[in-house]
Amino acid sequence: MTATEDETAACGKAPELHPCTHDEALAAFGGALEFDPNRAQVYARRAAAWRDKGDTQHAAADCDAAISLDPKNAAYYRMRGKLRHMQADLDGALADFGAAIALDPAFAAAYMDRAAARFLKTDVAGALADYDMGARLDPRQPNLHHMRALARRAAGDLAGACADYERAARLRPHWSQPHSNRGWALVLAGELDQALRAFSSALALEPGDALALYGRQAVATRRNEAANGEVDVGTALFNDPDIARMMAASGISPVADLAEVTSLEP
Repeated sequence: MTATEDETAACGKAPELHPCTHDEALAAFGGALEFDPNRAQVYARRAAAWRDKGDTQHAAADCDAAISLDPKNAAYYRMRGKLRHMQADLDGALADFGAAIALDPAFAAAYMDRAAARFLKTDVAGALADYDMGARLDPRQPNLHHMRALARRAAGDLAGACADYERAARLRPHWSQPHSNRGWALVLAGELDQALRAFSSALALEPGDALALYGRQAVATRRNEAANGEVDVGTALFNDPDIARMMAASGISPVADLAEVTSLEP
């Protein structure tokens, strides 16, 4: 079984099972392993149940067991890499994503995961290389284009970032965030009219999009029209006070970046 075919199992999705709680799933997988302790796939599924319960330590231990039983399965390395990323062990995550790619060079999701870890390690060039490879292998992933836009912004390529936000929006038409983040990139580029249109597109999809509401304030401020933006600031604070306050504290780019990093799940 290839990594791509086994991805469902490694991520813990079991469509043939009846819906159950995490504890019921853990008990069921534990019983299966008592009957046969040499089933790598069951360890991987139990790892996913531990992960979904918020216990990354037990999840990682089960990933270790799955890998020891089936060391050629790239999906298990990717799963452990994502757990290590969650634990802020970026070096360990990079090692696992690299192992997954070595086993399956066409594993698009592993390239995207490694790109995200490389970006957090401030390896922007490495992140872009991995996002580019992931996009070549699987060009219809909106999250990939959205996250590559972040790396392109960090590299100073605002035009490339805007193009990626547009791709993400086309691939997921009802998602407001590519529009709002494209708006921020356009603000940084000084394209205020286009930015305002992007924020309007975001708000048409999601009237409570705090990034877009605060973005309209940024445009108004840059145009010395602060009075026109006061309502948007208040609405942004009401809808998402954490985002809005962070934006007020840290400026345009860092908060848009933070929202992208924390809200996406490849």
